[in-house]
Amino acid sequence: MHFILIALLVLDKTLADPTDFVRPSYALEHGPASDSFTDSAKATILRNAQACAKKRPSVVNDGVVAPSGDKNDYLSWAPYHWPNCNWCNSGHSHLAHSGDGGNGTDAEPEDPPPDQDLGPGEDTGDDDSDDTDYMQARSLHEDHLHLAAQHNRILRLRRSSIVTSSTVSSTSTSSAASASESIFDELPLPQAPFGTSLPTTAPSTDALPTPTSRTTTQHFAGFSSAPQAAVKTQKPSKSSCTPSPTKSLAPSATWTTCPYIARDGQVNPDVRTLVCAGAANQVSDGCLSNVMAFIISGNVQYAQTAISMMKTFFLDEETRMNPNMNYGQMVRGPKPENKVGTFTGPLDMRGLVKVINAIMILKESKSSVWTSQMDQGMSSWLTQYLSWMQTSDIAKKACSRPNNHGTYCHLSIAALSIALGKNDTASDALHDYFSGPFREQIAQSGEQPLEAVRTRPFHYRCFNLEAMITAAKIGDYLGLNFWVQKTKYGTTIKDAVDFTCAVKPGKEDASELVPHVAAMVNAYGPSKPCSDFMSKQSGYQSKPFWFYNQPGALSNAPTSKSRAGKRSTVVWGREDDKGSRVTGALDPGCQQLQGIFSDESRVEIDNDIYVTCPELLPLFFGSS
Repeated sequence: MHFILIALLVLDKTLADPTDFVRPSYALEHGPASDSFTDSAKATILRNAQACAKKRPSVVNDGVVAPSGDKNDYLSWAPYHWPNCNWCNSGHSHLAHSGDGGNGTDAEPEDPPPDQDLGPGEDTGDDDSDDTDYMQARSLHEDHLHLAAQHNRILRLRRSSIVTSSTVSSTSTSSAASASESIFDELPLPQAPFGTSLPTTAPSTDALPTPTSRTTTQHFAGFSSAPQAAVKTQKPSKSSCTPSPTKSLAPSATWTTCPYIARDGQVNPDVRTLVCAGAANQVSDGCLSNVMAFIISGNVQYAQTAISMMKTFFLDEETRMNPNMNYGQMVRGPKPENKVGTFTGPLDMRGLVKVINAIMILKESKSSVWTSQMDQGMSSWLTQYLSWMQTSDIAKKACSRPNNHGTYCHLSIAALSIALGKNDTASDALHDYFSGPFREQIAQSGEQPLEAVRTRPFHYRCFNLEAMITAAKIGDYLGLNFWVQKTKYGTTIKDAVDFTCAVKPGKEDASELVPHVAAMVNAYGPSKPCSDFMSKQSGYQSKPFWFYNQPGALSNAPTSKSRAGKRSTVVWGREDDKGSRVTGALDPGCQQLQGIFSDESRVEIDNDIYVTCPELLPLFFGSS
C-alpha cells in the first residue's frame, strides 16, 4: 500500500533522524531495490552516511573527566540547570576573563526562542554553534536582571525543604551595570582548559547558603583549594549571599561553587563544552545510516565505516565509553553527595537503539565484514550496559518515571535484549511499559498530559511519541501487537498522534511530528487530522524515515497483511470496547491519577522539575 499526502509548504529545515527501528528483513529486501517512491529517501541515507564518515565519535573530553577520574566514563551535564550564585556585592572580580564587578544577582533567562537548540539529552544531531549559543546566553544574563515570570503549568521546585534564596536587585543604572558584569562572570566560557582530572574530595560548604536546588559536585584540577578557599576569606553578609572570592578564578569555578537550579526548557549552552552527548548522537546516526547505505548500494566501505565508528565509541581503549551512565546529566554544584549522574542521563543514550538495529541488519546480511571478533566485543559491551540498565539506581528511577523518561528506559532495555538474543527479556520490558507507564500517558482526548505540562508541549508530545512508536516497532518485530494496546482511558498511540496533528504548535517546530505521522499511517492507515496536518508539509519523501515507514516494514500492525493474505481492517478503537476504559462520569478528583502519584503529592518528571495532580487534571479531563 502506497499512500501519498498532499504537500503544500516547502520545509526550510532539515529533519533530524529520530530514534527508530527498521525490521532487518525489510531493509534487506527493499533496500537494494529501485523504487521511485522511496529512491529520494535512499539517496538521503547515502548522503548522510558520507557525512558521518568524516567523524569518529569518542567520549573522551579535552581536559574534563568525570569524578571517577576515568577518561572513558561518559560525562554530561543536565541541560536545563543554571548557576544560582547570588554573589555578595562586596567582593572583587571572581572569575577570569571578567570585568571588575564583584556583586551579582541571579537572573533567569527569558523563555528561549522556538528554534533554540535542545539539550544533549534530546538533541538528535550535531551542533557546531557553541559560540553563538554562548553569546545568546551572555546576552540573556546581561539583559535580564529581573526574575522572569514563573510558568504556571509546572513546578520548578527545589529538592531541599529549606527555602533560603536571596536575590540582590537594584533599580539604579550603575548597580544594574555592575550586576550585569557579575552575571556574565558567573557564566562558564565555552573553552575548557580545566585540567585533566577531578579531585575526589569535596570542598567545604560552610560559607555557602543552603542551596534550594539539587546540586552535583564537580571539582576540577587546578584549584588545589577550589573556589571555596577564596570564599572563606569573605564574611557572609546578613542577606546570606554567597561571599565573593578575592581573586580571579577560572570560569569553571561556578561549576563547583554555586548551586544550580532547574529552568525547564531553557538550555544552558555550556553543556556543549562536553563531547559525550554529541558523540552518542554521531555514533547512532552514523552506524544506522552507513549500514543502510551498505545495503542500498552494496558498497562495503559503508559497512566498514559503521564498524570503525563502533570500535571508536565502544571498544578501543583510548576512546571507548565505559558501559554505564554513572555520570550522565550531572547537576553541578558544591554538594559532595551529588557527584553522580541523574535519572535523566540514560536518555542521552537512547540512540543506542539505532546502533543495535545496524548490528542486527549487518548480521542478517551475512556479510563477512561483521567478524566474530566484532560480534564478541559488542556483545560484551551491550551485556554490561544491559546489566547496568537493569540494576543501577539511576536506571531504575528512569524506568519508574511516568513520562518520556520511563518510555525511553523500557525501550532501551528491550532493544539491548533483542541484540543479545534475549527475546523473552525484551518482551517483558515492552509488556512492563505498555501495561505500566503507557496506561497513564494518553488521555481520552488523545492528549499526553505528562508531556503537555512542560514549557515546550508540542516538542515533548513528539518526543514521547518517538519512543512509543519505536517500542511498538520492536514489539512488531517480536510478533507482538502493541499498536492496538489501550491506555486506561481507551486510547492508543494513534489517538495521541491524531491529537497532536490537530494541535497548533505555536512557535514550536511542527516538522518534529512528521516522522511519527508517517509511522502512524503505515501502522493504522490515514486519518483526517493527520492528512490535514501533512497537507501543510513537504519534503518528507526525501527523508530516511519515509523509507523506514513503508508497507512491508511492519508485520503485526492493523494495516499489515493477515496470515490469510488479506489486509486487516484499521483499528480505530471500538466504542463497545470498555475493558480498559475509565467509565462513568469523569471525576476531576486526583484519585483517578493514583497510578501516577501513588502516595506522593508531586512527581519528578525531569531533574528538579515536578508536577502535581491539580496541574495535570485539566489536561486529562478538561477544565471543570
